[in-house]
Amino acid sequence: MSDKGYFDVAVVGGGMVGLVLARLLSTGAAEQGCHVRIVVIEAEAPDTRTRDSELDLRISALSPAAQTLLVSAGCWEQLPPQAVSPYQKMCVWQGSYTKDARQILFDAAELGVPELGHIVENRAVRASLWDQLMQTDGCKLVTGRRLTGATPSTAGNGWELSTEQETLHARLLVGADGARSWVRQQLSIAYRERSYGQNALVAHIASESSHDATAWQKFLPGGPVALLPLADGRSSLVWSHPAEQTEELLAMNDQAFAARLSSEFEYVLGELRCTTQRASFPLARGHAACYTAERAVLIGDAAHRIHPLAGQGANLGLLDARVLAAALLEHLRIPYADPGDALVLRRYERSRKADNLATMSAMDGLDQLFRSPLADVGGMGMGAVNQLGFLKTALARHAMGLQA
Repeated sequence: MSDKGYFDVAVVGGGMVGLVLARLLSTGAAEQGCHVRIVVIEAEAPDTRTRDSELDLRISALSPAAQTLLVSAGCWEQLPPQAVSPYQKMCVWQGSYTKDARQILFDAAELGVPELGHIVENRAVRASLWDQLMQTDGCKLVTGRRLTGATPSTAGNGWELSTEQETLHARLLVGADGARSWVRQQLSIAYRERSYGQNALVAHIASESSHDATAWQKFLPGGPVALLPLADGRSSLVWSHPAEQTEELLAMNDQAFAARLSSEFEYVLGELRCTTQRASFPLARGHAACYTAERAVLIGDAAHRIHPLAGQGANLGLLDARVLAAALLEHLRIPYADPGDALVLRRYERSRKADNLATMSAMDGLDQLFRSPLADVGGMGMGAVNQLGFLKTALARHAMGLQA
């Protein structure tokens, strides 16, 4: 029988998380001397010709741990300079910026590291990973078509994945297809979602004063507003606000919006000016009841969705990919190992589920605290943490994916 159309692992979803998993598996298997056939199924391939175009509004704050992962995947060095911006400081406050008792400052120099993290353009990371996988032996990229069905094979050793053009076979099915995961639905895995009653407004902003390689975030009564430093001197705006305010903020002309934003941000960076279109999207928390099923597993937003106030969504998804790849590669050292082994998949789930839930709960707690009558207490708490060097260091290193 021909092996054409038969794979060990099928990754559904060609975002950052799914592509990192495919890359780690393929390169790791080659280093171990074993052959793993991987297929990535993505309806729309990334446009790799946009490296010199205007920065996309979709950005992520990646931790040093996530950066290390992208280095090992071979894509970090290929990112265009304008798509990557390191930040050395993070300033978070509530109330008035001038009241030091209500703010906390993280500084890379105090931690003995070159930076706290990087602000990166999602599109650039995805394009770089795609380029790498196109040159990777044993990995097939299927684009321009959508899956129409997923059924367990009659032999019980995998999945039959149908498109309008062909049927693919895989021993392990990976859902990396986002918060509205088609794979999760096919697996009938329960998913509990709760709206925050907020939308996030995003745009790129020019400022009168330099962003000073600092991530700035202020907690407003309706939600946090953040300015994240970009390589070209601008900042990426992420403004979480009550959903009923979205239409008003989007309808403002550029001058009125800039004046409103500058005032809300207390002119910390001077006068602000919007340089792009404004866009918004609803915020919600979501979590799958389980991450695994028979010969199937969920990673990234397909398994969990989190509030963006601390920028941990992409980092959690990339950690999912790292842990799953490591578990599978260790198992594949065994001759004739089955990548769909249930014990291996459960080991991944046990490792990631507790950490994901803990981070999600912490973000929920912060969001609720700073939108409650106890917001002043939260602000003073930040000030107290700022004075406790050991605790501040522990929090910073945890957020950076480093051992505290």
